Amino acid sequence: MNRFDRAVLDALLPSGVNPVLPMGLLESGFERFWSKSSKDLAPNLRLAFRLALFGGAWVAPVLVRRMPPLSRLSPPEREKALTAMERSRIAILRQLVRILKTVAALHYGAHPDVRKALGYRA
Repeated sequence: MNRFDRAVLDALLPSGVNPVLPMGLLESGFERFWSKSSKDLAPNLRLAFRLALFGGAWVAPVLVRRMPPLSRLSPPEREKALTAMERSRIAILRQLVRILKTVAALHYGAHPDVRKALGYRA
């Protein structure tokens, strides 16, 4: 993953926002998860996730009238840009955000520390 991908993932689930879940997506080892599990995912899902990262980095900032990439923006502006993409009138942009969230949830929700913090046995 490159710095643009990391900026999108960090904006999706940043660290330190929730006192119960202080660990963000990147701190939870998402990059390792992606490198291992992406080989087992359907090719269409892998492609869709890559497109979603690209859209988050390069399209989302334009939706809030900012110059891309997303990594240039402050954390609140990054969140605003991804929210704009999620609420876009263009269906494919909304779907790309859903794909980002789905893949992120596959990892984050299975993380032992997250499960423990939420009261599930890890």
